Amino acid sequence: MRVFIYKGGLRLVGRSGVGQAILHQREMLRRARIDTADHWRQRAGAVHINTVLPDSVLAALAAKLLGRKVIYYGHSTMEDFRSSFRGSDRLAPLFRKWITFCYGLGDVVLTPTEYSRRLLESYGLKPPVYSISNGVDTEFFAPDPARRASFRRRWGLREGERAVISVGHTIARKGLPEFLELARRMPEAR
Repeated sequence: MRVFIYKGGLRLVGRSGVGQAILHQREMLRRARIDTADHWRQRAGAVHINTVLPDSVLAALAAKLLGRKVIYYGHSTMEDFRSSFRGSDRLAPLFRKWITFCYGLGDVVLTPTEYSRRLLESYGLKPPVYSISNGVDTEFFAPDPARRASFRRRWGLREGERAVISVGHTIARKGLPEFLELARRMPEAR
């Protein structure tokens, strides 16, 4: 089966986790030797949608009209949306209604964690919701002595000195307070 990963809004979300998920999905499908479509014109049995932007709603509706299955990725929840910017708490209930509508257009909804799955199911979604990890590209994150040495030089880390890094957004909902608290408890690590 050929799969079309809808990339609408990629310019807006390209550097975010959602944007990276789109790129990651395409690469993983390539590695699994699953045929992908680059345009709507190419026949595809399923359309993957990652964003909740208005154009994605149109893409889901178009896919339905063409008789294609819609796999919606539930990257967002109302609970994650809260406290993400000034005024987000007031908008959160409207955001919940919007994402419930968007995700409801899917034949299936995939979300990265059991926590998110339970939240999305509590919204009363009609399609089934499954949790499946975003995964880690073990080829990219494989040990590489040259990259390790370069990283340690860049950050002034001596050999044997421990360092802990986070690759998430530096915001509270991504665990920043917990990360900082852990850092306070581990003064021996940078």
